[in-house]
Amino acid sequence: MTLKALGALVLVLAATAAPAGTAAATTTPAARHAEHGEHSDSIRYASLKRCVNKNKDEVPCGPWQLYLHSGRTVALAGARIHPRDARGKVVKDVPAPVAVSGDGRYVAYVRERDDRLVVRELTGKVHVMPVDAMPRGTNMAGVTLGLSPTGAGLAVEDGDQRFIRLFDVASGKALGAIPAHRAFAGFSADEDEVLTTQTTDENTTMLITYDLQGNEVARREPPQVVAQDQALALHADGRSVAFYSPGTRTLKVYDLASDTVVGSTRVRLPGDEVPQMIDWTGTREVTAHVLQSGDGKPDTMTILRIDPGTGAVKVRDSYKIKNAFTFAACGG
Repeated sequence: MTLKALGALVLVLAATAAPAGTAAATTTPAARHAEHGEHSDSIRYASLKRCVNKNKDEVPCGPWQLYLHSGRTVALAGARIHPRDARGKVVKDVPAPVAVSGDGRYVAYVRERDDRLVVRELTGKVHVMPVDAMPRGTNMAGVTLGLSPTGAGLAVEDGDQRFIRLFDVASGKALGAIPAHRAFAGFSADEDEVLTTQTTDENTTMLITYDLQGNEVARREPPQVVAQDQALALHADGRSVAFYSPGTRTLKVYDLASDTVVGSTRVRLPGDEVPQMIDWTGTREVTAHVLQSGDGKPDTMTILRIDPGTGAVKVRDSYKIKNAFTFAACGG
């Protein structure tokens, strides 16, 4: 699939949308790094190369590389490439988990020499998480890491939904844990809550928010158009959830408090793809990462800033991802 001309984006205003309960503009952590142009010297994405083993299978090979907005490439020395399974055996055909913060200044990974979870700042400073951040017997290949917009918080999610653990990056201390059978959907824009999903016995999806100590804040079973398998973003207000509906090509805002879709704006994305990630990066701004497969050529990532009220779209960045077995892009 080729990247369509950015001028061919079709933007049609369907309704005026603003976060529920918003009166005056506020500045979130994500908005602050966007407004001050901090992406100019930060991580665009981390990736592992694609290699072929003796059986002619494609496998990840290292080291992890950090591709920066300034054009530099930096090796992420000491990061585990291949994860250990629940029995401690190294698995060579899948990658170990990695995550990049929304502002691109922090990267979380498993340190190879001792299998500790660490978060490294782009400056080189390393924050080490507790030794039991991943309990003994955890299958690393199933672990998902999530950093908050400015890298202040780290979420560690088990692939079997046994746990979601939350950590303060600066201190390395555990903050709280989310009950089992939840799926992590992301931090709120102001980094003080997390959004999760839960599949019910009736095979519907529940949206549940928690504070960083693991206390439940809100719970709602939304219309299923909200809870399909798609990227979700929680506003700093703790109630406005942004998502993209591919069937109608609309960016929608759902209000957890009133159980209502309060905004819907038609936005046609590059290649008619759906966002791989979306984030609230301002009081009235959503940033979407849209990935287009290269069909034998390098994949293209396009980052769009979208006003959910007016439908206005600005292209923040666009780049090629070459020869990558896997990658982790910055959010926000």
